[in-house]
Amino acid sequence: MKLQEIKQAIIKLDPKELARFRQWFEEFEKDAKSNELEKHIDKALLRKRLKELRGSLKGSGAMKALMDERRKG
Repeated sequence: MKLQEIKQAIIKLDPKELARFRQWFEEFEKDAKSNELEKHIDKALLRKRLKELRGSLKGSGAMKALMDERRKG
């Protein structure tokens, strides 16, 4: 469905349906923002874990192997 079609459908809603749509859309936006926040948190935790691994693998040669593998993928 194209944006213009969505706009036309919304314009045709009666007041009660428009109110229900507005409420649904507000919840939808909150969920979308929440998911974005979760993604950022997951990335931050992953970076922290990688930093911890780097520290524990220093000097073992394993870190170089992991970094080489990461560059390939």
